[in-house]
Amino acid sequence: MDYSNLRAISNSYQDAHLISLKSWKRANEVHPRDHGGPYMVSQQGFDAGALHLHPDEFVLGRSGTWVTLGVFWKLPEEIRISEYIFGTAAEVIELVDSLPPEVKVEHGTATPDRPSEPADDLHFTYIQAKPAATPIVPAG
Repeated sequence: MDYSNLRAISNSYQDAHLISLKSWKRANEVHPRDHGGPYMVSQQGFDAGALHLHPDEFVLGRSGTWVTLGVFWKLPEEIRISEYIFGTAAEVIELVDSLPPEVKVEHGTATPDRPSEPADDLHFTYIQAKPAATPIVPAG
């Protein structure tokens, strides 16, 4: 992570990145799905509402709430899939366009004493796809 340009995360499409999970072994289970999907939305920065401004990576959920990547990997797989995996880029753009200016970060989604899920195919696919993440570009 390049710390030199980090700032508070935002709900702006200009700061978020779309990560294609099309090579994920469960990609065909996501419906509807476009040719590059499914996707995750990520952003690097820090939570401006936190007491300590630690740089981290965040993942956007369907609820419009961001979670740190560490919290994301501690969630049960089915919650990760249902809340944080999007089938189409259009779905992501629609969500990002509807977000309020105020960022909401959820800190207590996963119990702190619960160990991370063992590395699974989603984890490996994310790690492989992340370098090719693209900025989100709204339609029109």
